[in-house]
Amino acid sequence: MTDLVVNDALLLKSAKSLKKIQYEFEHTDQHQKDLKRVWGSSEIAGAMGQFADNWDYHRKQLLDSIKTVGELTQKCHEGFTNLDHGLEKATKPKGKK
Repeated sequence: MTDLVVNDALLLKSAKSLKKIQYEFEHTDQHQKDLKRVWGSSEIAGAMGQFADNWDYHRKQLLDSIKTVGELTQKCHEGFTNLDHGLEKATKPKGKK
């Protein structure tokens, strides 16, 4: 049997990175609004509008997945941290802090 090895720093970094990605996904709609006036041609604006609508739909699905993975990563980090502290406490001789 092998020992379980958890890279605590990587878990924490991953959770923070997922939070940043989540933030960007939650705020991309403003970029779309800013670009609407740049397109010029109504045909191009229409095509880009369809693309943006499609992107909005898929972005919401991706955002749900990003949130879920981020929450699981954070909970995993917390769980292993709590387990590590609990094992440390359990292995210390009685009377020592």
